[in-house]
Amino acid sequence: MNGFLKTLQWSWTRAPQRESWGLDRNWHRSEAARHLKSGNFADAERHLSLAAREADDTGIAAVQRVELRLELAGLQRQLGAPSGVVEGTAQLDVAKLREAESTLREAVIVCTQASDSTLYLRSLDALAEIFCLLEDYPALEEIARDAIRLGASVNSQDPQSMDIRLQRLAMAQDKNGRFPDAMKTFDQAIALREKRYGPGHLETGNLLAEVGRICRVRGVHVQAQAYLKRALQIHEAQCGTDSIEALADVQQLAGSLEDTGDLDGAAAQYERALGLKLRKLGCENIDEVAEMQYSLACLHVGWGHYSRARELLSECIGAFKRSGGPRLAVAYESLAHVEEREGRMSFALGEMEKASKIWEKCVPPRLEELARNLELRADLSDHLRLRVEANLLRKQARHVAAAAEDQAVT
Repeated sequence: MNGFLKTLQWSWTRAPQRESWGLDRNWHRSEAARHLKSGNFADAERHLSLAAREADDTGIAAVQRVELRLELAGLQRQLGAPSGVVEGTAQLDVAKLREAESTLREAVIVCTQASDSTLYLRSLDALAEIFCLLEDYPALEEIARDAIRLGASVNSQDPQSMDIRLQRLAMAQDKNGRFPDAMKTFDQAIALREKRYGPGHLETGNLLAEVGRICRVRGVHVQAQAYLKRALQIHEAQCGTDSIEALADVQQLAGSLEDTGDLDGAAAQYERALGLKLRKLGCENIDEVAEMQYSLACLHVGWGHYSRARELLSECIGAFKRSGGPRLAVAYESLAHVEEREGRMSFALGEMEKASKIWEKCVPPRLEELARNLELRADLSDHLRLRVEANLLRKQARHVAAAAEDQAVT
């Protein structure tokens, strides 16, 4: 598929007006409007399709014929991807979206007979939206590039439309395996945001954060961290240091630092994120804070920062005690792991015993987890040369494991 602006020659001669006929006289269009109002979309589509054909046969002006097709394609797009449907899901009606694509291609052809570049751009933008839904990235890249080229020559075009086109082009270039080109396009979009809103505006920060996230996913961490740091400065200034936006930036930045092996830098950012979370949520959402403390503790364990991991686990255990259950048992076992790694076997055994009691109290009892816990307690007892206790724990573990198998069968 070659570019529309290369293959289609513009014809700026307006078709002769038929004063005796127009869209307001098109019965099928009126019927389509009536069915749309009543929610009968299938009949509305049928009448709009007939209206478009009738408009062709009666020689209505090209501008009006394009308008009809844009209206028809919009309805077909709605039928193919109802509101709330995510791109790429099984809920998409691909056949209906392809019909919308065909309708819009007809609109583009009719546009060569009209002297309205705005309609041509609307047709290209609508096509780009269809290709986004279909995840047809080669076609999306071509259409988006044509729309950008034409949009730049139309003085009346609003910056928001150009912003959307640039982001679509960047996404398509990325999906088509040309990430360096995508980054150049993203930089153009960022420059447009800065020109439109200002370098410190929230909208600019939002785009910087999105580009930073994409760079992190692609493993381009130097650029990812640069974008995320800029986004963080803007979000802190515009939304507050404890805002959701700032917290998300900090978490992404910490993840990028961790990915590159900068564990100290990552730890500092994660601790910052936890601090922001504590400031924002306080005591009203203690469980959410505790979950974050547990996640951060696990990271510190992986990095070998056992002292800080112990502090965080102790704090989240205090919160988990309010509701008990599996989270509390897992936290106790994680703390036992920390104690074991530091050679404090008796302390590790004590934490495992606490976890064992929690697994027993679960409703229904978590027998598989309890059996595994008993085996670990037996190993710790061996390290402490408590042979009798170790043998007894392994015997209990076998009985619990058998009960777990029976439970699974029933």
